[in-house]
Amino acid sequence: MEVSFAAIDQNNVSHSKFMTYSYETDSYYYARLAFYFEIVQEAAGLHAACRGCSIPEMHKEGKTWVITRSQIHIDRYTRWPETISIETWAQKPLRLHLPRVIRGVDEKKEPVFTATTFWAVLDIEHNGRPCRPGVISERIGQPPEELEQYNLDVDLKRRPTYEESGCTTLSVYKPTIQYLDSDSNQHINNISYLNWAMESLPDAFRNRVKVSDIDVSWIRQTFAGDTITVYTGSLDAEAFQSETPVLFHKIVRTEKDLSKTTVWEGMTTWQKRPE
Repeated sequence: MEVSFAAIDQNNVSHSKFMTYSYETDSYYYARLAFYFEIVQEAAGLHAACRGCSIPEMHKEGKTWVITRSQIHIDRYTRWPETISIETWAQKPLRLHLPRVIRGVDEKKEPVFTATTFWAVLDIEHNGRPCRPGVISERIGQPPEELEQYNLDVDLKRRPTYEESGCTTLSVYKPTIQYLDSDSNQHINNISYLNWAMESLPDAFRNRVKVSDIDVSWIRQTFAGDTITVYTGSLDAEAFQSETPVLFHKIVRTEKDLSKTTVWEGMTTWQKRPE
């Protein structure tokens, strides 16, 4: 991934550019869903770093960042070698979260995706408990309140859990956690969960459709050596044959006492690939 280092304007909006390299695309030369999640993570990290709030700097203060929820609407998938221009900004704290919006547009200024994300600051010196984000929020800053285009309603609605949805389980997959799944927080990186959910789906299904909307939550941390299982379900028993399916996802960890803990959940809406 090539990125132009972030520049922050007078409104506390961070701007950067990302190139769609061939290794960020699928077998049809369209960007992978994970590439957009990587941009979200990197753009947020660059903005925070410019304000002295990168994860390495936060570690010096006994704190760290984690993402807890991400809701992304995808207008289209770029192709190699397109460039995506990104603007991102933080919004006022919402309870224990610091919301952030990330927008991507193509070279013609047409929308590519819009993401709304929730981030939490954890106190790693006190068992990773959440901290109130007010001080960090002040360091990063927000756009002026009078700029309505940057002051959005980001109070994401509650999403039904896998069990509450009443879905029928269509696939069960047990990935093996790899060395490179771990990140600088010494837990599994947030994008690995997404990759496991995508890997659990049939190839023929993914060859026909791509995600248009996704809403996922990171509920518990996981670590190298954990035993995890990915479940995918739908209200439509024939969803894998549909052109506009809606899927529910959850990832469950098996504990040492054989009890089960849900660590990640999500919901995806899909649409037919472009011709």
